Amino acid sequence: MDTMSIKLDADVYNSMEAKKPRYLSTSGFIALVLEIHDKGEVAGLTLPPLQSPHHQPTLNEERIEREKEGLNESEANVHKGRKGERKETKTKRYQFVVPDELDFCKGDLTTYWKEGKTGKKTEHAAKLLFLEVAKIAAFYSESIALEQIALATANGWESITLKNYERFGLAPNVSKQTKEPESKHPAYKVFKASDVYGDKGPTTNPVMQSLLNG
Repeated sequence: MDTMSIKLDADVYNSMEAKKPRYLSTSGFIALVLEIHDKGEVAGLTLPPLQSPHHQPTLNEERIEREKEGLNESEANVHKGRKGERKETKTKRYQFVVPDELDFCKGDLTTYWKEGKTGKKTEHAAKLLFLEVAKIAAFYSESIALEQIALATANGWESITLKNYERFGLAPNVSKQTKEPESKHPAYKVFKASDVYGDKGPTTNPVMQSLLNG
């Protein structure tokens, strides 16, 4: 076999010298590496590509990954789609927006949601909160609704509900229905038949009857 001399960089030569098997000479090992490279079989001797955010897996890498997971082509596509859905679900968060109907307590509700509320902060939890605060404001007053929001923020309540307000926070003098005021004034007294007729029963005097009956 014809041979020829070539010049190699000292670092390259030392690197090849360190990697070559004991049963091969340095020149023989270099010749083997060049031959493998020439045939396109150098993949096993090189480092994998840098895994950057822009790196896209090759078809061969995807096939190997499917084989590891024991999936066929169609199952792999479904699996890949589900993984994408889970990733999208994790990154998607509910945006808390107070409706216009509760504009009077918009700032207070936002503060409660961000700083005071414990438990779940889902869209369902937000809609329930809006509904219950609106009911408190409608049945009682906006000032009482604001008071409940302030207490919830300070004490870290999980939620605000009309039921809990009526059960635990309703003041004795506050009610949904307006009751007649109690008065001891004689003019406010509700007269009974006995107060007018005494023990004798209704009068038979036509003049008194006309006065009493209007």
